[in-house]
Amino acid sequence: MTVYAYSRTTQLEEVEDATLSAVLESEALTVQTYCLARGWFVTQNLLDRACRWDLGLSDRPQGAALLATLKEGDVLVCAQVQRLCSSTSEIDKLINCLRERGVALHCCDLEAELTNDAYTLAFSEAAALFAGLEARRSAERIKGVKHKQREKGRFLGGSRPFGFSVHENGKLIENPTEQRTLEKIFELKRQGKSLRAISAAVSTPMTPISFKTVQRVLQRTAG
Repeated sequence: MTVYAYSRTTQLEEVEDATLSAVLESEALTVQTYCLARGWFVTQNLLDRACRWDLGLSDRPQGAALLATLKEGDVLVCAQVQRLCSSTSEIDKLINCLRERGVALHCCDLEAELTNDAYTLAFSEAAALFAGLEARRSAERIKGVKHKQREKGRFLGGSRPFGFSVHENGKLIENPTEQRTLEKIFELKRQGKSLRAISAAVSTPMTPISFKTVQRVLQRTAG
């Protein structure tokens, strides 16, 4: 018997989730704990990184290699279904395929062998599983749209960054007056002036600029 652990990350996770490494480490520990409790040792850990959310297991490099390697009596473990499949139909097909091949599929967050004929999801568990997959799919789609819009320079709402104006086409364009103020802020910062001193120096009766605005400008530049 060979025990395989599998996981995948999505393209947007790699770009936007600063805690991804910590999440993967936590999930790897969960898988290891699950296996040790059953007297198993993970033989191989497989990870597909930066995948499209809708890319099936068999279309991912490590996923395809895994499916080609699995044999009767092997065990496949995942931390959660979302790390393995992207839809309820995909997980259903995978369960049936692995069951026919005599491979056991275990999911840590459900604490169960999904390929066991005797295992049935309680209604609440099934509802949570399906809702989780659908919510993740929707979130990935929305994030994808926003990511593409940001790449095109479109302003997606929130506080307008100082130094820019929002064009009627939705893109950020430089505001000449505020850009001159930005240059002065940076110069005063290089001189070692405090936030409040910079605020007082660049403010006018018509356009007061708080030290909080100065702070945000400098933090944005540093980031």
